Amino acid sequence: MGGGGDLGPVTLGVAIPCYQGEAWVGRAVRSALAEGPGDLIVAVVDDGSTDGSAAAVRAIDDARVHLETGPNRGACAARNRGLALLEARGASHVLFLDADDYLEGGMLREAGEVAGRTGADMVLSDMHIEREGGREHRPRYEGEIAPETFFAGWMAGDYVNPSAILWRTAFLRAIGGWDESLSRAQDFDITMRAMFHAPRIVKNDRGAAIHAQINPSGVSKGVGLSAIDSRYRVVTGLMDRAAGTSFAGALPRLRAELYTIARAAFANGHVELGRRALARVRAEGDRGHYGTKVHRLAAGLFGLETKVRLWGR
Repeated sequence: MGGGGDLGPVTLGVAIPCYQGEAWVGRAVRSALAEGPGDLIVAVVDDGSTDGSAAAVRAIDDARVHLETGPNRGACAARNRGLALLEARGASHVLFLDADDYLEGGMLREAGEVAGRTGADMVLSDMHIEREGGREHRPRYEGEIAPETFFAGWMAGDYVNPSAILWRTAFLRAIGGWDESLSRAQDFDITMRAMFHAPRIVKNDRGAAIHAQINPSGVSKGVGLSAIDSRYRVVTGLMDRAAGTSFAGALPRLRAELYTIARAAFANGHVELGRRALARVRAEGDRGHYGTKVHRLAAGLFGLETKVRLWGR
């Protein structure tokens, strides 16, 4: 699987999951329309919004835009539904654009041209994280990127938001699409899971996806049991896949991430999950602690669970 698809005509689709995005979804749709060719397909899946999100989409008079509304089922279910709608309309490549993000500088059109020219399974584009204080640019890739390089880069903090990845639809479908059971770490899961299927990854250097961290209804750093358990399942699943493969070099960072998950679970009262996560770290032979010098010292003396119970973090 992977290694590049057949060269041929490219039909671009953009799937936009939307929940309570009235203030932003119109911008997202219009940016996709401005970026794409005439045969672009945009599928907006409104995931049970109670604000004016659907009306904001309907106000855009363009036959390329398709809106579907339904009950709230979560972002991954909305993305998978958007993928199905785009597949049904013949999209050979799809980009997932969150309702509060947008595209600029010809990024989508050029990414499609790169996909058609190279047969890439995934085309990466530049991404800017937009906050009130300004923009942060990432990632810093160029040319063709080995899956192992991309995996290691993500684990080192150079993650790529879904809005900056154009997927070959057949490849995305073959790896199973988005995991609808996850309430957190959703893009981490699908992107890193894809690496084990040997995708051909090529960088597009024109334009950018803008990841705007402004929507309070977006996926956040949840501390509930479901959110932390989702992170646990993603990380342990990747650890299982990486062992004994060319991705094994990422295992120390995955163990460190699992330790962080254990610490978060203890801090938020999810004791059994914290113990399970920490036990997996120790089973991998990692006896250390991660964090500040003070934390490492206290956790070394008392154990992580007791340290967090005493200090609250």
